[in-house]
Amino acid sequence: MTLVLTSIALHAAQSHAQPEFLTLIDSIANTKMTTANRMEVLSASLMNRPYVDGNLGEGEKGRYDQDPLFRFDVFDCTTYVETVLAGALSSHAQDFPRHMQKIRYQQGIVSFVTRNHFTSADWIPNNQWLLEDITAKVGQGFERFAETVIDKKAWYQAMSEDRLQGLSTTVNKQTLLDDLHQEGLPFSPEPVKTPYIPLTALFIVQPARADTTQSYVEDTDINQALLDRIPSGSIISMVRPNYDVKQWIGTNLNVTHQSIAIRKDGQLYLRHASQLQRKVVDERFTDYFSKYLINSSLKGFNIQQPTF
Repeated sequence: MTLVLTSIALHAAQSHAQPEFLTLIDSIANTKMTTANRMEVLSASLMNRPYVDGNLGEGEKGRYDQDPLFRFDVFDCTTYVETVLAGALSSHAQDFPRHMQKIRYQQGIVSFVTRNHFTSADWIPNNQWLLEDITAKVGQGFERFAETVIDKKAWYQAMSEDRLQGLSTTVNKQTLLDDLHQEGLPFSPEPVKTPYIPLTALFIVQPARADTTQSYVEDTDINQALLDRIPSGSIISMVRPNYDVKQWIGTNLNVTHQSIAIRKDGQLYLRHASQLQRKVVDERFTDYFSKYLINSSLKGFNIQQPTF
């Protein structure tokens, strides 16, 4: 059943949070800001908020996860992107809950099963109503495809009681976990193909310097033309082709992190809820990806541009 957030629920959700984000939505409502500007301003208002993994759920009516439907005090990488997108899409603060709901859930129907859990299989394809995949447009021939199989059935079966969040201590968690495992039985393995720009297109190795004693990063030039084609306010998803994590979560992945591209002071940054730094931060785009050039499973990035 779809959960509709009333003004009472909105007030309750704000009690978790920093209400100035909602105030900011109203304050920029009648301006002539572009979508990119709105993304920049709203995302900046949440800088340095702490990183907390899995901080949102289906609210107090959720069967398996009763964490809040939204909040503004803590984020993980995806909830940060979702919050900024929903805010930028909203003409008024009262629009925010329904936009957040539609971004996080298939057809806006709130339940654990309909949540967009997998970036490559759920989140990106189900949000093409407000995003356009511009990876090929930016890549201009450099783009590649990451292929994997998302096995949701196995993912459900691999879940343990720690997937059950915010529930009463009187709840029989084993019974609920058994039910959650049952929820996954109808799913079949799903092949997924994710376009991405490889890091080798962004960092161009200079053959003449390949045999020097300098580091790999120092032996590269930046493809500035490619960098210049990445729009501010676009969503950058980090691609690890066929990332082998099946032994831990039951399935392989293609995408493991999300962020927002932001231009400031003539430079392109990634603004994201960083698990490493434990807060929302800005990192120069090239600095972030240069850490993954050598022997890393992270091979590139997908780009989604808001279309509203």
